[in-house]
Amino acid sequence: MSLWPSQVTVAGQTIALADVLADVTIHHGRTDVFDDPSPSTCQIVIRDVDRAFVKAFQVGQTLTVQAQDGAGAPVSRFTGWITDADLDVDDLTAIAVSLLGRLSLYTIGASTWPIETWSARVTRCFQEAGLSSSLDLRAAPFDPPLAARDPATAGTTTLADYLNFLAPQVGAAIADTPDGKILVQAIGARSISSRFALDPALVAYAPAWHMVLPRGNIVTVRYTGDQSQSVTVRDDASVALYGERRSTQDTSFTQTADATTRANQLLARGAYARWNILEAPVLAGLALAVGTPVDLSSMPAASPFDPWTPVLEGWTDRIDGDDWTMTLALSDPLSSGLTLPWNGVPVDPAYQWNTIDPQTPWKDALTLDALHA
Repeated sequence: MSLWPSQVTVAGQTIALADVLADVTIHHGRTDVFDDPSPSTCQIVIRDVDRAFVKAFQVGQTLTVQAQDGAGAPVSRFTGWITDADLDVDDLTAIAVSLLGRLSLYTIGASTWPIETWSARVTRCFQEAGLSSSLDLRAAPFDPPLAARDPATAGTTTLADYLNFLAPQVGAAIADTPDGKILVQAIGARSISSRFALDPALVAYAPAWHMVLPRGNIVTVRYTGDQSQSVTVRDDASVALYGERRSTQDTSFTQTADATTRANQLLARGAYARWNILEAPVLAGLALAVGTPVDLSSMPAASPFDPWTPVLEGWTDRIDGDDWTMTLALSDPLSSGLTLPWNGVPVDPAYQWNTIDPQTPWKDALTLDALHA
């Protein structure tokens, strides 16, 4: 169901929608699966303000945007704090940033941390920051133990900096949720079963496809508390195609086996160039979540895949007059390890084992078409 704004509040004070200029932009999430955590932002214009409102207004105050769906159910769209403001005659423009943008204010790591799993370390970080209630943690089966941390040698850090170190160790997405929490989603927590079928009628125009050189065909993962040990894996066929493309991932894993697992994941998902759709323009406000696979269909005839199911990494809302549009930021499903599940292959003679192309690795089986490539 398409969304529409229902309430804007500043410092807990409801602003009449008639006083909100219909020119709102909300950025949410990230643009790529390998991006660092990026806070949500919101820009909104409040018109016809008076002197009393302006004198009471302060940066640092809260700003929330609520919407409702077609059935009238409330949907949070942005929760944050105002960082900048401009007054042009009697139009006040406010720019706000979400909780993720404030995590550098929280110091952690003053006590010794034991060896513990990645998810336990995330939980500990939020506990030390006093933000346990703000954490939306999605752990995965791959949950390796991390090295102990001693403040006598490592010192203290901020929650923002340490999350930037933790996230790529398991490929986690870290993003604000529209209701003000922080999603920490290990890449292995994503599932193709949660896919969202996007109505082709809601797509403004055919999204463009894009291909770049692969991320890495010689992958090194460094591990232990000081990253003094490492494992390296390579794909010789990819090296023959593209030349040596090296990438390195720092972790604090304690086990060689976990470093090897992560290295092989990165190699399998990043050794070859692939077509992908980076963004899709949508003609409505939709209630979606980071990490959701999005089914795109009815593609132009030259498209390499139809349908295609990239993964949602973020979006931009734009409300202009009576129009609410979204731009979806999408990533290659293989980067999240989302190939076809066994139960996604039809029980049909056309897909019996003796009909499948034996040269198709399962990691490349992202669509049914690929099985007969």
